[in-house]
Amino acid sequence: MRSFVFFRTAAFALAFEVFNPGQAWAEPSSTSVEQGYDLGEVQHPRSVAMGNAQQVFGGSTTAVFVNPANLPLYRVYHLEGLAALGPEARRQSYGGAIADSSTSRFAGGFGGTWSQLDPDGIKRQFTDLRLALAYPLGDRLSLGMTGRYLRVAQKVSGGPLGPSLASDGTRDEPIFNTFTFDAGAAVQITDTIRAAVSGRNLTAPGTGLAPLALAGGLGWSNKTVTFEVDSLIDFTTFGAARARAMVGGEVLLADRIPIRAGYRYDAGMKTQAVSLGLGYIDQKFSVELGGRRDVVSDHPSSMVSLGVRFFIDSGAGASAGENSDSF
Repeated sequence: MRSFVFFRTAAFALAFEVFNPGQAWAEPSSTSVEQGYDLGEVQHPRSVAMGNAQQVFGGSTTAVFVNPANLPLYRVYHLEGLAALGPEARRQSYGGAIADSSTSRFAGGFGGTWSQLDPDGIKRQFTDLRLALAYPLGDRLSLGMTGRYLRVAQKVSGGPLGPSLASDGTRDEPIFNTFTFDAGAAVQITDTIRAAVSGRNLTAPGTGLAPLALAGGLGWSNKTVTFEVDSLIDFTTFGAARARAMVGGEVLLADRIPIRAGYRYDAGMKTQAVSLGLGYIDQKFSVELGGRRDVVSDHPSSMVSLGVRFFIDSGAGASAGENSDSF
């Protein structure tokens, strides 16, 4: 019952923010900047619902933000709109993505989000744009690469007299404005077992805004039930390598309703979180909702994400179950 109440409340809050983006919360952020920023990851609803365990089976538009090697995993042409809300961090994100793996052997995708974190505090605003390409080498192996442009601006300092040239300095200039890239590989070991690995921000910018990281995972799926275990090592944010462990699962009911759950342990932020999610799949579109909540943390936080995806071209003549493969 508590989980139901949490997700119902969070869904209403997210819907309010989507339709009233100019409304800001009056209370200050109650969590840390690191938790709110969350390595700069795009909070996709399927990733949020499965504890961020998406290295192995995160296909379609999810692959643009997680592991580009998964773009050829399913033959799709999908367009998606995204919105996410982190109440404690006072974070809100809006964006979208498109993925095409059906019109040629090369698979490609483009995605972008605009986010704001703690507007009355650090006031961090960041724009994240990604272009992903992938190619299958035979039926078992695929390789991918994502070019990423990240622009981050925030209030550098604040004096006792309020905003001023003396106290705020270059507050109107971005503190980070550069290109980097990710790369990944995925291999289908058997018909049901798959493994994947990816590297993030491989130009090693040397900042927690775009941390150098290595992620990998192993998963099993029969298209009705999916389960995977992932790990990630962050080499930058905390000055020394810190690990994450992520576990996620999904069950597809009646070829229409995916139900998801996950768990994440983060050694860097010293948090443990649980997550839940569900969706609805039609022949032409899908709707997904995912939520995550810290259960062990000095500064507990939560995240809710909503996605609406449209199946273009490849959805024609396909059943809902076939479209659900792209999840």
